[in-house]
Amino acid sequence: MKKIAFLMMLFLASCTIEKTNTTSDNNSNSTADLTSGFEVDLSENPELDYENLRVYPIIASEAHIAEHASMANYKNLKEAMDIKGFRITERKPFGRFDDSGAVNNLTVQNKSTDTIYLMAGDVVKGGNQDRVLAQDMVLPPRTLANIEVFCVEHGRWNYEGEENETEEEKKNRKVYAFSGYYNVISNDIRRTVKFERDQSSVWAAVGDLTSTNNATSSTQTYTALENSVDFTIQRNKYLSYFENKMETTDDVIGMVVVSGNEVLGTDIFNHPNLFKKQYKVLLHSYVTDAITNGKSVKISTPKMKIYSKKIQRDYKRKLTNVKEQETKFRFDGKLVHFSHL
Repeated sequence: MKKIAFLMMLFLASCTIEKTNTTSDNNSNSTADLTSGFEVDLSENPELDYENLRVYPIIASEAHIAEHASMANYKNLKEAMDIKGFRITERKPFGRFDDSGAVNNLTVQNKSTDTIYLMAGDVVKGGNQDRVLAQDMVLPPRTLANIEVFCVEHGRWNYEGEENETEEEKKNRKVYAFSGYYNVISNDIRRTVKFERDQSSVWAAVGDLTSTNNATSSTQTYTALENSVDFTIQRNKYLSYFENKMETTDDVIGMVVVSGNEVLGTDIFNHPNLFKKQYKVLLHSYVTDAITNGKSVKISTPKMKIYSKKIQRDYKRKLTNVKEQETKFRFDGKLVHFSHL
């Protein structure tokens, strides 16, 4: 009997040890899931807090940055508009469809030696009407492609032309090129573009935002925000405060942006060089939201910690096909842009 009792004690002890080890393994796996090569810097930094907006930098490890070194020299769309050999035009019909079929597509041509990164939310001016890009794209040297877009100018379908171009020159043009880059559209409209993907919804969102900010125009264009004195004064104060904050950083690859008690969004570009370029144009998007609907920042640290872990999980794990397309843009096997809007 003593022998049986002893064997029973050994059996129970082994079960306890096995259970303990299993629990430890589960905790280890949970921690591993959150290891993604970066972290959100949640430390208090008054330098990144102004009026209705707060920016939390996303800091990457040296190994993470090295893994994404191929993105270091990408040009963004703002730069590309000034590169000889790069242009965006109304979609070339090639004799296969009329103009009415080209509203939601543009043609991008890169004859240069640079690699160009285009982001969903970029706004281009000119052509037959101002547009917002509806997808991310990397355009290698000497390539031609069509890109999905939505119209953000409801009342125009005629070519504006280049500055100082005569009416006769406009009439004789065979390629209707876009003359300028504006910036990244407001975050609210970025969501509409990415998730609803409906032209009427985009027009409605543009109309609501420009109306709220007293930015009127005869063609109902998003870029009429420049006509609103109150809006531009406020926007320029925000930009002046924030736009140079990342100039000296060499390990920041993204940001979480907050207004009031809510996260407006997250954008990660995986290499500091690309992030610095996108940071300045993305500020326009977040600042527009802060001016239009923002409130004084009062988000709690515990809430930000939970959100930070969610970002790391979503970045790391395989999402559904739809979510993957909405949040993760890959090129040449590498994740270029992760967004959480």
